[in-house]
Amino acid sequence: MVDVRCPVCNSSFVIGNGSVPTTELKDGIHYLVPQTIRNENKVTSRLNTLREAGVDVEKLQNLMQSNDSIKDIFNEDDPILETIGRHGFLRNPELFRRWITAQTFRLLKDPLGWTHAARKRYDIKYAFKQTKKELELLCKLYKKNPNDRRFSFFSLGSLKVIFSELTVSNRYTEDFETRINFRQTIKDAVTYEELLSVINSKKWQFNKYAKVPVEWLNCFKGAGAYYTLQNIIRTHEMVLPNCNNMSESLAKVEELYSKIMSYTPTNRRWDLMLSLLVSSVKATHFELKY
Repeated sequence: MVDVRCPVCNSSFVIGNGSVPTTELKDGIHYLVPQTIRNENKVTSRLNTLREAGVDVEKLQNLMQSNDSIKDIFNEDDPILETIGRHGFLRNPELFRRWITAQTFRLLKDPLGWTHAARKRYDIKYAFKQTKKELELLCKLYKKNPNDRRFSFFSLGSLKVIFSELTVSNRYTEDFETRINFRQTIKDAVTYEELLSVINSKKWQFNKYAKVPVEWLNCFKGAGAYYTLQNIIRTHEMVLPNCNNMSESLAKVEELYSKIMSYTPTNRRWDLMLSLLVSSVKATHFELKY
């Protein structure tokens, strides 16, 4: 048996007679690296161990010896890059799925609940900054993959609602009529790029005591709960209540996702996804440490 770790998603498992068969890792690309990869003097012996275990280490060898980005060992148009990007297993310290999972679990630890914790931790300035950052990213992502699941949570309709709510607390709004006209301009945007152009046309400044938009909390709940469930099921071996294994757990998440998505973007109850996460964590006594 060989203990290995994927340096990209941090999954740990055993090749051979391990408790987590490698067949369960079919979704995404995992790079098998010994647990003590950071010791450069042992690279050769680790590569030999992986070869003996039947792992193709030709490209892995370059990665282990250079500390370069994963993208540097592939051709620019290599389809493997597209696959890695689609599943989110790119080496990136700001990777959305990891970031939002960490945030979600911190909020879950609050005894008064996720929503209370979010309102306490994040002010309106943060909500605006993060929503605008999300909008900028979605503008770029839409050109590459318009069907990316991330659009489900921060849809164009939801972003319009969020920014419309933010205009109420914007200190740079001149008067009531100007505010109404600007909100209509937001509503009339038909693409992510057009909405971003509208948002950039106005100065924004908020009183720190203003409340964060309700729709922002709803979208944050959906993305946080969904990607956290994916994370703890796929890489931390959590099995949801009334499920027998990882496959059934993922199917349960996807079933709820489909039900929520059957509603229009601004009527999607992402709090239901959060409820599944909260109830599952409590029922299984799951603990995720960051």
